[in-house]
Parts: sequence; structure tokens; C-alpha cells
Amino acid sequence: MGPRSGVESPDSLDAALEVLTAEAARSGGEADADRVALAVRVVRDAVAELQATQLALTEALIASQDRQLAVEALARINLRGAASDDTLALLLDRALSITESRQVLLLEAGEIALVRGEEADLEAHRRLVRAAISEAPDDVVRAVASDTAVIGVLDPEGEGDQHIAFFRSVDRPFSTLDVPLIEAIVSAIGVMLAFRELHRHEFERAAVEREHQLASVLAQSVISTEPPPASSVDIFADTVPAALTGGDFYVFGRSTAAIWFAVGDVVGKGLPAAMLMTRAVAACRIAFLTRSDDSVVDVFQRIEDELFDHLDDVGVFITLAMGVIREDTGEISLVNAGHSPVMFAGDEIQTVRASVPPVGVIRGRVPQVWTTVLGADDTLILGSDGLVEQTDPDGAQFGYDRFADLCRSARGRRSADFGRIVFGAVEGFARGAAPSDDATLMVVRRGGAPA
Repeated sequence: MGPRSGVESPDSLDAALEVLTAEAARSGGEADADRVALAVRVVRDAVAELQATQLALTEALIASQDRQLAVEALARINLRGAASDDTLALLLDRALSITESRQVLLLEAGEIALVRGEEADLEAHRRLVRAAISEAPDDVVRAVASDTAVIGVLDPEGEGDQHIAFFRSVDRPFSTLDVPLIEAIVSAIGVMLAFRELHRHEFERAAVEREHQLASVLAQSVISTEPPPASSVDIFADTVPAALTGGDFYVFGRSTAAIWFAVGDVVGKGLPAAMLMTRAVAACRIAFLTRSDDSVVDVFQRIEDELFDHLDDVGVFITLAMGVIREDTGEISLVNAGHSPVMFAGDEIQTVRASVPPVGVIRGRVPQVWTTVLGADDTLILGSDGLVEQTDPDGAQFGYDRFADLCRSARGRRSADFGRIVFGAVEGFARGAAPSDDATLMVVRRGGAPA
């Protein structure tokens, strides 16, 4: 049989001591008997002390095991996915049980956000916590109030002002043995709150992005999808934003015997440019509708008057090429305010240069009007800088020379066919490189499809 451990049972110990006492009485005198009796009392006291110590150790071991199981249960909570108040309350309930506290408080910016356990003395405890934090703001965990309260900082490296406080009664203060456990609990709850804050920011970001997308779609929808129908004028127009939406636009208007048109580019990209683009489109449409029989210069100045103050306030400008084509004669009158490329493909390639700065730069300049009559194969091409400034993977730009060479092939082609050629050529040149800017193209020619 192997060696035995622990303290002998009281029955066996008493029997052994009685045997020793009887043997001493039989073999010795009264003095020996007294000495034996004293030794027996000493042995009994020592054994009783050992038994008490063993009981205390056993209880401490059981309590330690209970805490370990509670901490393991705390660790099994999915902290990464914990984003609800219910999960936070569950964590605090576990913390209340593990630390054997009577009350646990979660405080945000010095105010009580959540209470678990007893509801008593809340205001007094809040003041105690705020005073302790004020006195030692850098302490991650500190004990106060004669060790009946322990306060921990949640996410000490973050910007949030969040604390957790544990309270016990005066007859059961916290000890130094409780500190490592509380530190672990504070760390776990801090991680959960950090993930909850991250989840909140992600949700808000997603909501903003969704609103951005909706606003972008609405902004892009103001652009006319088709030019006005006309039997004697062949027009193609399209725009490809660099992002979800952009600042390029085209717009049409109609009168009894003419079609008004404009192509513009708001400086910048994305939603801010798109918002300004919608205002510019509206200004053009209003000017086209109210133009009566005004000249191109008058219509341009009406557009400028509508937009200038707003553009000047925000420090933005718009390049704009706008004009009118008479359906019966094919005569085109055009004003160019800082826009390019604008090309005329007739017998030769001609660049229609700007005569005034972009809208929003200098007010009241009177533009020169470029005028021509479209022949049977003549074509007016209005692009945007997103076409000529498109780069390939090596950083080289498509450039104005390539664009001018493309324009030479416009003669005799339907406007839509030529438009597809231009966008295809630019896309092929890019070879997968991201667009450098929004790309817009309008093609205007006389008559229907060539035979």
C-alpha cells in the first residue's frame, strides 16, 4: 500500500492517544502521567490547527477553481462579435459573479451608463469614482474607499472616457489577490467595447457610403440620356465617370428649329463635383428654355450669371462649351469657356479654342462666337480632358495628337459609331489603368446615317 497523505481522522487519533496515555500510566508515576496528558493536549491542538489549515486550503482551492471556470466562461463570450447592450450586460453579470462584488458600474464620461447588482448608493458611488479618477487619472486599476471599491480604465490607449467600478461591502474588502482577476476582466470588457465602437463606426460609415451612392446616382440621373430627336441632325453623347459619379456633364435644349447643347466639366471628381454638376445642368436647361431667340452670347451670360456667385463662394470653376445648331441650315454657333478638347473635322482638323476663362474665374467677359455650317461629312467633336489625359500603365497620356488623329476618322461615320470608336481607343490605350478623370464625348454631325 502506498503512503497516505493528509491528517489522520479524529477517531484514529483519539484511539492512538488513549493507548499512549494508558501505557504511560501503567509504566510510570503521576508526574509521567501529567507530562503525557500535556503532550496529548499539544498534539490535539496541533492536529486541530492542521485540520483547520487543510479546510481553509480546500475552500481556497474550490474558490480558485470556481473563479477559473467563471473566467473561462467569460472568455467564451464572442468579444469580436459583441456589439449589443445585452452582451455588455452579460459580461458585467459575469464580472459581478467572478469578483463577488455587490455592485458593478459602467461609467462613460463620468456618468453611469449601466448598473449590475445592487441599485443602492448609485449617486454616492458615482461621485466616489469621479473623485478617484480626478486624483489619479493615469492609474489603469486602483482601489479606493478602504479597498471596498476597485476602479478600472477601459481602453486606456483610446480616446473614450470609460471606466468600470466594482463595489463590495465594508466587511469584505478587496485584497491584492483580487487585482489580477479584475485586471483581466477590465481588459476583456475593454476589448468588447472597442469592438462595439468599431462596429458602430463601420455601421455609420456604411450608412454614409450608402447615402453617398444614392446621392451620386441621383446626381448622375440629371444628365440627359438621349439628345432631342431630329431628322436632319445626328448627335451622340455619353459620359463615363472616373468614380461612381463625377463632374462632367452634357445637356440639351430644344427650340422650334434648333437644338441647344452644352458640354461641361466641374473641376474635381466624386460627389462634391457631382453636386455642382447638377446645378450647372439646371442652369443650362433654364437658360435654354428661356432663351427665346437670344444669341449664344446672351445664353452663355445667363448661365454664367446663374452660376458665378456660387462657384466663387466655393472656389471652384466649370469649363463649358455650349452652342446651338440650326436644323434647317446646319449652322452651328459655339462659345468655348476654357473647355477642351473641342475639334471640328471638316476638310481639315480644326481646334476650336477657348475665348474666355472657365465659368467662375472672371465674370462678365464677352466670349467670341465660333460659327460654321456643317457640310454633309463634317463633324463637331466636344470631349473632356478625361479622354486626352487618360494614362497607360507606364504613365504615358493618350494626348491631344492621338485624339486629333481619331477625329480625322470621323468624316462619313455616324455619330454613335464614331463615339464608340473614341471610347474604345482610349480604353485600349489605358490597358487596364484606372481612369485619370471623368470622360465625356459629344459628337454632332449633319443629316442621318451615310449611305
